[in-house]
Formats: sequence, structure tokens, C-alpha cells
Amino acid sequence: MKYLILIILIEWSFLTCFAQKSNDGFVKYEQVQLTTSEKQTLNESLKDMHERYDPEGKMITSTLHGYNYHTDAESGVYHDIRSSIWYAASLLDLGDNQYTQRAFDVIEKTISLQDHDPNSKSCGVWSYFQEEPLATKKTPIDYNWADFNAVTLLDVWMGHQEEIPEALKPAIKNSIILAARAVQKRNCQPGYTNIAIMGTYVTYTVSHLFDLPEMKDYAQKRLKTFYDYTLDKGGFTEYNSPTYTIVALDELEHMKMHIIEPSAKQMIDSLYSIGWEMIARHYHQPTGQWAGPHSRSYSTLVSPSFYAILKQGSNGKIVTVIEEKRRDVKIKHQIPEYLLHYFLSPEYPRTETDVFEKTEPKIIGTCYMTDKYVLSTANLSSLWIQRRPFLAYWGNAQNPKYLQVRFFHDFYDFTSVNFQSQQKENNVLAGISFSTNGGDKHPSFDRLKDGRFKAKDLRLRFEFGNVKAADLTIPSSDNAIKSFFINGLQFNIQLYQTIFDQLKGHWEKGGDEKSSWVDFVIYSGAETDFDLSEMKQAVMSFTFSMGIQGIHLPTDKPDFSIKDGILNTKWNGLILNIPVKPQPRIGWNF
Repeated sequence: MKYLILIILIEWSFLTCFAQKSNDGFVKYEQVQLTTSEKQTLNESLKDMHERYDPEGKMITSTLHGYNYHTDAESGVYHDIRSSIWYAASLLDLGDNQYTQRAFDVIEKTISLQDHDPNSKSCGVWSYFQEEPLATKKTPIDYNWADFNAVTLLDVWMGHQEEIPEALKPAIKNSIILAARAVQKRNCQPGYTNIAIMGTYVTYTVSHLFDLPEMKDYAQKRLKTFYDYTLDKGGFTEYNSPTYTIVALDELEHMKMHIIEPSAKQMIDSLYSIGWEMIARHYHQPTGQWAGPHSRSYSTLVSPSFYAILKQGSNGKIVTVIEEKRRDVKIKHQIPEYLLHYFLSPEYPRTETDVFEKTEPKIIGTCYMTDKYVLSTANLSSLWIQRRPFLAYWGNAQNPKYLQVRFFHDFYDFTSVNFQSQQKENNVLAGISFSTNGGDKHPSFDRLKDGRFKAKDLRLRFEFGNVKAADLTIPSSDNAIKSFFINGLQFNIQLYQTIFDQLKGHWEKGGDEKSSWVDFVIYSGAETDFDLSEMKQAVMSFTFSMGIQGIHLPTDKPDFSIKDGILNTKWNGLILNIPVKPQPRIGWNF
């Protein structure tokens, strides 16, 4: 009898351990157990989502207020699929029994909204909203939703095996596998960093969890391909991106938590260090900002959660004036020790130079850092809303200020505008040209047809963030040097060449509660047809300098001429050649 009891106890112990922790030599996972502090942080972040939960629809609602290139709708209240799945996983992480059934109601509902048709091109993918099924969408399908939602459902599967109702397990498993197969079918290339990493994590983990041999081979090769590509490039394609780098590091941390096979782990650890090195070299301690240039950014100032990552990743050594906790409490970053000096004891002044694209045309980033300000440029980019090819920060971490160059078509950033520059320390020579085949609001989704578009307003903007309009004045003439004096710093801007067909522009200034600006207005009036392909000349160029108020900044005018369709300019040792006539954009990876 006692032997029977012993056998039962051994079997019970084995099953309990398996439920709490699983390890096949490639992938490991265990039951999620948050600390009291982590639960408090998560609970705080869920308050707004509790209020937006629709018990009848069993989903989170979101309110749209304007244009988004991945949705047909522009305003109204919608049931948000990705947010709902994240909400359900977070409820389970919270471990509060009153929300357990709600979590599984949400999961069951959102899984039902996935495309399950094996003959569909989007099988395994979700739409943004319940009210916008994939079959009826006019805007492009966002295939990234297979990656994003699979990651969250994997968190549920691996972290909450004990709680998942047996009747729901087959549906969750099937949904995860469908999403993973969609990821494999899409086969995102390594140049799309965050999805390349995320999809690798999804296919690698799913293939080992559910023993899918063909997918195992695919995922292993995909990881090696991305690793080799990134090492050869010297960094991620979406270079120095406050948005994409954090997403990439989050997914690499997912890998570090769950993928344990030695050769894979070595590659993952190396990629993780590459991401942190980019952040470290561009962190500006005086302002607490992530200096540019940025290939992809959704906000010019860093999110408060960035400081939570720095504090956590340095074990509290990096102290910032902004106390913010990150809602994704399961992700625990660790900054490599050899990079901490960039955050704790940086050397100023210094210049950080990066070759972001090695093949022609090369893309080079220059970032000049001092203890008062930081100025950065990309030699080649566009002025898409997500690009930051010209960016300066000053002030302090409590009240950071910035200067950004933008170009508006009807008060939305015009993607068909090209930006070129040369920079040496605090001096920049910059130029703006136009592409006949570029996008309007997005590089791909709304390309101009033969360079034609309609516009009520076209303007170049020098935007000063967290600066009052009273601190700005407009230049006395079109090509005069304009000096601004703000917070003990001087800014010199000279827009020395402005040609846009036959139009003569003028200066305006304005502001709101977040920023102020000085605009060079090319056109403002009734809606008019424009045709870039027919224009003989459309180009703008300016010089820029900044420094501590009272020091000498260059005031000499640039030496420039137009020859063979090129605006050639020399100024203070900087040389820039810009095409004058709008032309197709070829081979520019920006």
C-alpha cells in the first residue's frame, strides 16, 4: 500500500512540475507568478481598460479620432482585437479570480475573429477591429497582427496552463498554430526588424511546443539569417528607432526567457547587445532624450516608460526625475554592463557617427552631443511622419525641448519630400527635394501617380517643441539669417534657396500648447492641382547652427549655383549636391 502511495505521489509531483515548468532543451516555460509590486503596477495600467470593457461584446473598445492608413474608419467606437487579447493575458497575469472568466471570454471571442479559412490569403491573421472584417477591408491588411497576437497568446499558453479550461485549449492551440503558419507563409525578410524578430520567436516557439518539424527547420534558419544580416549591417534596418528598437528588444527578451538551445541563445544574446549599444551611444543624459537621427519614431520626445526600462535595466543605477512604471511587467531588461558608462558618466562633447546603410547610396547618421544640447542629422532620408532626419534637443529631463524639420501637405507630413544634409559638429547644411513616385501620407500605401496631387496648403516647418511662440520671430526676408535665442542657446537658420515652380513663398509663425513653429509657406489657398513631374525646379536648402548664446556662429552665406539640374552648395567646409527637378525615387532605403 505504501508503495502505491509513493508512486501516486511521484506521478503527482511530475505532473505538477510539468504544469509549472517545461523544458525540452530548446524551449522552456513556466507558470506566471508576479510579485505583489508587479501586480499593483499591472492593476494600475488596466484601470482604463476595465472602463472600456464591453461585457456584451466581450472585448475592449477603442475610440478613433482620425486617419490611420491601416483602417477604413476614421472616427467612432470600435472593438479592438489586439488590445482585447493583451487585456485578457494581463487579467490572467494579475491572478485575480474575479477576472479569470472574463479573460477566457475575451480569448474565445477574439480567436473567433481570426481568419480560419485555409483558402484565404490572410488565414491566421486578424483585422484591427471586429467591425472591420478582413474580407471587406479597403485599406491594406496588416499581416503583423498574426505576429503580435500570436506572441500574446503564447504568453497565455505558456504562462497559464493550469487555468486554461480544457474545452478552450484546442481552440487556443489551433489559433496559435494558424498564426504561426501565417507568419511562416509571409516569410518576412530581415530588413523589417521587429517583425523579423517577432516572427522568428513565434515560429521557433510554436514549432517546439507543438512538434512541427518543418517549422522547426524554418525557424532555425530564419534566426540564423537575421543574425547574419544584422551583424553584416552593423545594426537594425530601422536604425536608431525609439519605437522599433524597444519592440525588438522586448521580443529578444521573450526569446531570452523561452529559447534555451545554446547556439540559438548565443545569437539572441548578441542581437540583444547590438540593440542596447545603439540606445546607449545615443542617450543624451542632460535632456534624458534618445538622440537622433531616427528612422522610425512615433513621438519626438521619448515615452515616460523609457525611463522605467533604463531604471530596471541598470538595477536602479540610472536615476531619472521621471518616475514611471512599465505596464508589461513580465519583460525585465538588463543593460549590458559594458554600456552603462554611456548612461552614468558620458563624455561631452563628442560625435557619434553611424553608417546605417553600407551600400550606395549610403545612409550616414551624425549626432553631436554636448552637455547643453544634442544635434543630429541623417545625410539621406525623407520627411515621412515617422522619420526624424533633423533633430535637436536641449533643456533638461523634466522639461526637454526640441527642434524638428517637417514638410506639410495640407498640414500632414508629406512623404514625397526628400531630405539631404551634411553635418560637422554644430553646423548643418541641408536640402529638400521632391520625388514624383513617393507617397503622400505613407511611403507605400498612397503613392503619387505620375507626381500629381491636390493641395490647399504646402509649407516647410521648423517646429520647436515645448517652446512658446513669443520666443520666435519670422525672418525679415526670404533668405535672411534668422537667430533665435531660447534657454541660453542661439539657433541660426538661413533658408537661402526656395524654388517651387513659379510660386513665391512667405514666412508665418504659430503655436499651440505643445509646440511653436516658424513656417515657410509655399502655397495656401483654394485646392489646386500640382504636378511634380512637370516642374522644372522644386528645391529648398538651408544652413543651421546652434550653440551657447554669446559664442560665434557662422553668419556667412553659402556659395551655391545650379548646374546640370543640380544645386551645388559649399558652406563652412560642408558640401551638398541636390537634384533640382523632381524625379523618381530609386534605391533609397529610407
